Amino acid sequence: MSKAKQTRRHSATTLGTPIYHRRRRDWRDDQYLIEEVLKIIDSQNWVKQNSPSKIKAFKELVSEIDSLGFQSNKKASALAMWIREELAKLAAEKNGYDLRVHSLSIPSGLAGIISERCRKPSNNIGKAKEGISVEDLFPDPEIRSHVLERVQLLFKGNLLSYLHSLVSNERNSLTRESATIMDLIHICEEKLKRRNLKTVSNFNANEVDLWVPGLSLGIEIRDALSNSNSGELISILKNTNSSKKTKFLAVVCPDDLSDLLFHNWREIERSEVLPNLSVIRVGDFGAYLDRLSNDM
Repeated sequence: MSKAKQTRRHSATTLGTPIYHRRRRDWRDDQYLIEEVLKIIDSQNWVKQNSPSKIKAFKELVSEIDSLGFQSNKKASALAMWIREELAKLAAEKNGYDLRVHSLSIPSGLAGIISERCRKPSNNIGKAKEGISVEDLFPDPEIRSHVLERVQLLFKGNLLSYLHSLVSNERNSLTRESATIMDLIHICEEKLKRRNLKTVSNFNANEVDLWVPGLSLGIEIRDALSNSNSGELISILKNTNSSKKTKFLAVVCPDDLSDLLFHNWREIERSEVLPNLSVIRVGDFGAYLDRLSNDM
């Protein structure tokens, strides 16, 4: 391969999908997502997969939501959640997606499905209980044994209560000091592990957090950035370029940054002080790794 291809830099502009496809920061993200689908629903690929009556039903549902406003609207939230669930399935099936090329399959009676979700938000949990066993959830025998012991000890055999407790405790733990940065590091390490990429962890002051020898990639993980510490960040990244044969540098930030704040973070990338630097959200980190691997 040519040298130009090997050192190609992937930016947040060309990676992944809009943040509101993956998660909800506030009601505006629901509105953006629903309106995006509404805008393209008459395109050829959507019409080919969905009957006119289904497309009409979707438009009528959105019109109803719009007439009442998106803010504090349970139907808007439920519809956006349904879209995100379908996008996640599409991403897993197609290894990524582009709604200009791919489309979602709109079910019959979508309005009724959304209304039912608003009335009974826990229905899907009940279905999961019927269809998934402890063996499916925890295939590792040692982990499964631990789970069964804790379920019996703390929740009188109620697995769903145990899982709910785990999620609640994790969410609460992420509000503690330094929890966000450790969670980001863990997510990045998991994404690297899934791709069988060996990682060297460095927590020294003058080095990036993670080094990936197979990609010649240095990764610095930040949960906050301000004008006062951007110089320190640039210094760390420059030191990494000097001390290692670095082809790529990535600064990974939280998914829930506002678009304006993320734009400000990317000023370091746009300045070209570090030509091999990409500033990306953690939700796009997997796609970023895949692009680098394909370019090697």
